[in-house]
Amino acid sequence: MVEIENQLNSILAELKESGDVESSLVIRRDGLILASDLPQIESRNISSLVAALLSTSESTSMELKRGAMQELVVESEKGKIVLVSAGKLAVLVSLVKKEGNLGFVLISMERAAKKIENIITS
Repeated sequence: MVEIENQLNSILAELKESGDVESSLVIRRDGLILASDLPQIESRNISSLVAALLSTSESTSMELKRGAMQELVVESEKGKIVLVSAGKLAVLVSLVKKEGNLGFVLISMERAAKKIENIITS
């Protein structure tokens, strides 16, 4: 488990190097934190809120017959919260700077999500 966490933290560090991502976490779909570069207390709060947001988004997407949720972007006053599916088990969540290049961030997060999915399913 420590090896998996180290691999996930390495992926989060790569995302942060882009300059547009302030911090990220990987959570299981039930809200359990697998990796995070946020302070511990903040991570716990965010993971439970994200799990609720994810659940609502997924059920809305399915109810509207749009299939499984792939990405979710919440644009806020001080920045963006971006969720990208990392397979059936996990979600990658990033806090993005207000002026961040969303297209670039999404491409980076999609690549990272594929790596995360491979790590946690192997």
